[in-house]
Amino acid sequence: MSEAPLLQRTLYEDPGLIAARLPLGEELGALHPGGCFPLLEDPSRSARACIIGMFVLRPAHAPWTEPLLDATGLPESIYRASGWCFNVKGTHGGALIAAGNPLDAYRLALQYGATDAVIVASDTVAKEGVAHGSTRGYLWQPYGPPAWPQLAGADPDLLGKILRQRAKWQRLGLLSQRRYPAQIVVSQSGRRKDGMPDLLDAAIFSHKHPDGSPIEVYLLSSQAGAQRLRDRARARGTTLRIDHEILALSPRGEPEVLDVAAVPEMLRAHLDIRIADHDGGAIVMSKFAEAGALAQLNLTLMRGRSVREVLASTDRLEAARREALLESFDDRAQLFFSGDHRLPRTLRPAYVIGNDGEGVVVTLDLRGARGF
Repeated sequence: MSEAPLLQRTLYEDPGLIAARLPLGEELGALHPGGCFPLLEDPSRSARACIIGMFVLRPAHAPWTEPLLDATGLPESIYRASGWCFNVKGTHGGALIAAGNPLDAYRLALQYGATDAVIVASDTVAKEGVAHGSTRGYLWQPYGPPAWPQLAGADPDLLGKILRQRAKWQRLGLLSQRRYPAQIVVSQSGRRKDGMPDLLDAAIFSHKHPDGSPIEVYLLSSQAGAQRLRDRARARGTTLRIDHEILALSPRGEPEVLDVAAVPEMLRAHLDIRIADHDGGAIVMSKFAEAGALAQLNLTLMRGRSVREVLASTDRLEAARREALLESFDDRAQLFFSGDHRLPRTLRPAYVIGNDGEGVVVTLDLRGARGF
């Protein structure tokens, strides 16, 4: 395998929407000649964290096969494709939706590497971050995806290139001096859901980075939720580190509510987080969009095959399990956006990249949009 699957090109750009362009440098720039990592909010000119939402989506039933660009060069067909799906209950959502796409895995590693923190909902951490059976708990870190099969053979030095470019972004003042991004878990209520693993068992609390340092973790909650998290931690015999890591943020007089609108300013002032990635889930990310706390949305949109087609042909599930999921597919497919689950026209494309594979990465302007 060579670097060819990772070669990208800019397919569309609206310069008027881009506030800052993170340079890719010589090494990563070789994978995307003339490209950049675009920001619609400049963290060097702002007093808040620039939070970037990220999801991989694929139409649930009918594949998206129309040409991306219309006769005038606009990415018009992104608005016509419908049924955008982010997960099938009973599977690991992103892995199935992306179907091992190397461009999606690369963008995941790059976005982790280009941020000071990765924000994740507590349900996602409980489901994906807690080890079970032979499955290790997921870590939302830039060194994870480069070890996946679809990337491991493409470029053995990919992680090194990302971390070297991260150091250059730090020298430009775009990122803090963290070697690796912090992990921020959002739990408004601070409660553990019945039947789900305890997020406090997640690997991010116990695993170490490759350099041996502990993972920097914070629990973001309401005032009341923060107290519940402290009580849960103490009941487990864990107090000192957890107490330090709990961040409580509520509007005045509403102790059960997380003040999502104030999160970007708090992250910048309290933790010097300049760029943050929001890696889901869908409900929490939509709340951030509604509150104006997301600066942009980066979607990897998958073409050519529907989710149902991918599920029917995947070898990542045993045949009996796959057939059972297909029989109940309509009840299990979780769709993004509202209405007919088309991308809303209030979300304006600022930057689109792609290659000759299935993935198209779209940076969307959220101004004027209220949630999904």
